Amino acid sequence: MNEYRLKKFDGSIFLAGFMATGKSAIGRMVSKKLEKPFSDLDQVITDKERTSIREIFSNQGESYFREKEWQYLLELTREFKGIVALGGGALQNQRIVDHLKVHGILVFIKTPIEIIVERVMRNTKRPIVLDVEGKIKSRETLFRELKALYSERLEYYEQAQVILESDGYETKEMQAQKLIDKLTRYV
Repeated sequence: MNEYRLKKFDGSIFLAGFMATGKSAIGRMVSKKLEKPFSDLDQVITDKERTSIREIFSNQGESYFREKEWQYLLELTREFKGIVALGGGALQNQRIVDHLKVHGILVFIKTPIEIIVERVMRNTKRPIVLDVEGKIKSRETLFRELKALYSERLEYYEQAQVILESDGYETKEMQAQKLIDKLTRYV
C-alpha cells in the first residue's frame, strides 16, 4: 500500500488514546501530510457549548459532558471526513467503538502511564489535576487515579484497528510519520 491510497481513503481516521498522548498534535500533522481536514472533538464541544471543558465538568457534570460528546461525535461521523482527534474519554462503551470502526479507522495512541502523568501534571487546566477544593493533587494521588481510569478505558482503546506505540520521547513529527506508515499498510 502507499500514501496515495491513504490520501484517497474516504472515511475518517479517529485518533483515540488517554489524555496527554498527543492526539491533537499528531492529528494536525497527519492531516497536513495527507492533505485531509482535521477536527478536534474537544474543540467542537467547546465551540458548540461556548464554554471550556473544565466549566462544563464544573457546572453540568461529567454525565452532561459525555452526552454532548456523543452527540457531537455522531454529528462529526455524519458530516465530516478527515482526521479526528477524540477526547481521552470518548471511548466510553462498546457502542462508540463499533460506531467509529464502521465510519473509519480507529487508531490507539498508546503511551506509558508514567509519561502521561508527567504531562498531565504540567497542565492545570485539566479537571482531573485539581481536587474538590481546587488545589493541585499530589503526583502519587494523580498517578493512582489516572492509572485506574486508564485501566478502565484500555479494553476499548485496544480494539483499535491501528495501534501507534509511543515511548513519550519521539517528536510529534516522528509519531505522525510512524502513524502514516502504519496506516498505509492498513488501508
